[in-house]
Amino acid sequence: MGGCALALLAVLALASTALAQGLSLKPPSLANVNGRLTARFGVAVEELPILKGELDDGLELVLSCDVGLYRINDYWMDDEVASGTFVSSLGFDPLTREYVMTLSRGEPPIRDRNIKKLLDKGWGAVEVGLGSWALLDRGVKYSLRLTTSMNEKGAPDGFMSYFYFWSWSPGAENSFQLDFTY
Repeated sequence: MGGCALALLAVLALASTALAQGLSLKPPSLANVNGRLTARFGVAVEELPILKGELDDGLELVLSCDVGLYRINDYWMDDEVASGTFVSSLGFDPLTREYVMTLSRGEPPIRDRNIKKLLDKGWGAVEVGLGSWALLDRGVKYSLRLTTSMNEKGAPDGFMSYFYFWSWSPGAENSFQLDFTY
């Protein structure tokens, strides 16, 4: 029994280093876009050859970015003011030999034979709407929090993120927090 558990851990450790993906986040900012509160950021994949190989082998991956804006409370839990999500899937079409990305903005899928160009076009500058700019009050402390995860399509949350993407080098748990006073 102990030998089986040890063998399983060894296989997971070896697989994790071979399949690990590094995501880096471009720091988020808030913008007033036609009276709408909009979070802007970018996501980049650090290990393109590994990602390319996984996609070429038939994997379809889903990037999920959760954005939340919170009013900071000094003596109690922070209050959520607004939130939004960006979801995008990435795959490979063997018939056309193109990489295909779908975005959560309802746009038609984008395609390119060059994976780097496709990633820059789709994930290089992401915008997530958070509601009306009037949600912000002057002189109040806020926190913009961004969390990203990338899993195999159809994989249960948590399990595949933990085992499939074992080590993400940038930041703690691939998140970013921006505290500011408006």
